[in-house]
Amino acid sequence: MMNPRLVGILLCALLGAALGHRMRCFDCDGGPSNSCKQTVVTCGEGERCGFLDRKPNPGQAKQPSGTLGQHHPACVATHHCSQVDIESVGGVTFTTQKSCCFGDLCNGAVASSVTPSCILAAAVATLAWLLP
Repeated sequence: MMNPRLVGILLCALLGAALGHRMRCFDCDGGPSNSCKQTVVTCGEGERCGFLDRKPNPGQAKQPSGTLGQHHPACVATHHCSQVDIESVGGVTFTTQKSCCFGDLCNGAVASSVTPSCILAAAVATLAWLLP
């Protein structure tokens, strides 16, 4: 049987890794979504994976006919999830919507294999099994 002290140290290490985890997300710094699927970044504290949708407002006299909307993955501050902003750039008004998703790499085609909540659940179950 494994030394209980060693098991405790290993479980604490796993728990620390699970709680200190930052999300990995696809990001493309404002470029079109088809050119940035391979760019993986680690988001900062308080950020989640998500998307930025930027579209020109219709019916503007100064709007160039070639102005297209953008949809791209990004790290989004948690308090900005589901936020809509309106901004004017070069006489064109744009609406930007920020949306968030849950889990590593959820804003791309590939999902992460193990999430921190799975690690935490496994650590708690193992600890409950080992301790009388």
